[in-house]
Amino acid sequence: MSEFIHTLPSSNPMTHYQHFRATPATGALGAYVEGVDLRALSAVGYAELRQALLRHKVLFIREQSLGVTDLEQVTQQFGQFGREPYVTCMKEHPHVVHVVKEASEKAPFVFGGAWHTDWTFQERPPAFTLLYGHDVPPYGGDTCFANLALAYEWLSPGMQDLLQNLDAQHSPERAYGANANHNALLENMQIHYGQDTSSETRSHPLVTCHPETSKKILFINPAYTCGINGLRAAEAQPLLDYLFNLAISPAFTCRMQWQQGTLAIWDNRSTWHMPVSDYHGMRREMFRTTVVGEKPSR
Repeated sequence: MSEFIHTLPSSNPMTHYQHFRATPATGALGAYVEGVDLRALSAVGYAELRQALLRHKVLFIREQSLGVTDLEQVTQQFGQFGREPYVTCMKEHPHVVHVVKEASEKAPFVFGGAWHTDWTFQERPPAFTLLYGHDVPPYGGDTCFANLALAYEWLSPGMQDLLQNLDAQHSPERAYGANANHNALLENMQIHYGQDTSSETRSHPLVTCHPETSKKILFINPAYTCGINGLRAAEAQPLLDYLFNLAISPAFTCRMQWQQGTLAIWDNRSTWHMPVSDYHGMRREMFRTTVVGEKPSR
């Protein structure tokens, strides 16, 4: 498999933009953006930024100085706010999640610390997620991303045909249900867990069509995908495990480095992400918003 993967052409080419510079992070996805002030960017500039986001799937926009209100205004350039279940948002900013880990915390765990796509159990999962680094450690705390469009392209035609008409089940049970006691270790965040999650459980096509790029996407993830309609658990899990392992092949991933004042934006419809918990004993403070997406479809 690895020999074939290495022959895939880059899906993340260097591209020239008029309103900013974007340097690809890897051949798979991701770009570092410089030379722009998001508080002063024009509507035409934001339209170009959206196109860059669709092309690179993840943007790390450097040297920003955003307050929480600024972050809200930037978010609304991409659409309407998404719904944030299982976590308490800021009192004065009901669409903003304050993601903070203090240096004094006892456990090394972090919020969202596993491969996932945000809130895929929702009827309309987020189209985009924005995360602003207000206070970041001098090193550590990178975020990894995976390109689920590229992973789908690698599959054989036979496997693509097999997956095309399947529906996957998505549930927050493992992350926020009765046994999700790991949330108690997040000392400075208000996470709601241990409750009935059945009302948030639903099915989506296992392979979706991206509404803006028309690319086929493997719309599953290890955190929230819990089964496949019409298959027994013993049949579904080996197939899901194969796809989960495929998606995090190095040729489909990137690892993005934070700097103070970086705004990350990613296309939640075609990526996974995972924060790296390697900065225990150092403080990190972030602010997060989401943009509501469309109901996933084939």
